[in-house]
Amino acid sequence: MRFIKLIFFLAFLSLSLIAPYFAFINDIPSSNKKDIEIIPGESINQVVSKFSYHSEINKIFLKIYLLSQDISSLKIGEYNIENKTMKEIISGMAEGDTVTHKFKILEGSNLFDIEEQINSSYLINDCSYLECLDSDFPYLEGILYPDTYFYKKGMNASEILNKSSKRMSVFIKSLPLNNNSTLSKNELLILASIIEKEAGNNIEKAKIAGVFLKRISINMKLQADPTIIYGLLPNFDGDIKKSDILNKNNKYNTYMIKGLPPSPIAVSSRSSILAAFNGKPDDYLFFVADSKNSHYFSKTYKEHLNKIKELGLDQ
Repeated sequence: MRFIKLIFFLAFLSLSLIAPYFAFINDIPSSNKKDIEIIPGESINQVVSKFSYHSEINKIFLKIYLLSQDISSLKIGEYNIENKTMKEIISGMAEGDTVTHKFKILEGSNLFDIEEQINSSYLINDCSYLECLDSDFPYLEGILYPDTYFYKKGMNASEILNKSSKRMSVFIKSLPLNNNSTLSKNELLILASIIEKEAGNNIEKAKIAGVFLKRISINMKLQADPTIIYGLLPNFDGDIKKSDILNKNNKYNTYMIKGLPPSPIAVSSRSSILAAFNGKPDDYLFFVADSKNSHYFSKTYKEHLNKIKELGLDQ
């Protein structure tokens, strides 16, 4: 008789725990944390206690769930737990479904921008100022292909940067050789970066390329403000002074040096590279910003000065 009572008691106990068990594994933890990181050496109970009230009965429910799913360990990494049930969280951690982050290499950014961006990300900076890159180009600036790259927390920055650099190299090599360009492919990327920083929109990039190629063809200085600014980085205060324009020690000062500067001054978009590649010397020799996103182009210096006066930029 006692044996029968014990059987009934155990059956009753089991049935009474079924509802709380399913409530536990289908519960969305009320933790205010969106992401949880599992570090080496942590037990499953230690991990769960980071985002859920881990009472003794819950530990039992967790053990039952782990046994039912044949889960013996969780993979290290960063996980998003927002709006997920307990079983979704545990299963994701067992499968290694870690958080994926985005790293955007933007057109117009330079190696100082990218250094800051890496240091503000979840990447390990093992490639400070791009010094780890094994590139086909004789410089490190401006050799990255602008795009969005995906990574996991703790990944080495060099993986993204090398991938991006190789993509740029492949793109430059894919350009045909018979376009009658007087620029080498190394020079092409330099000019493209200046176009990138000067252009207010994609449509006028061809004209800007024509202006600079015309100046190069007649041995005229490029006189591009963005190159001066680049040579003053990372300490540029936002104002180009007369002394900066007259500074012969700034090797990027195209008001003082003839031809192109020694390297690109920024990451170039495909459109800027193609504008430089397809560009031909134009009749225009000057341009000035006449709005936030456009320029006025002049064929003579007199016309250029008149436009500057009209825009009130001579004051």
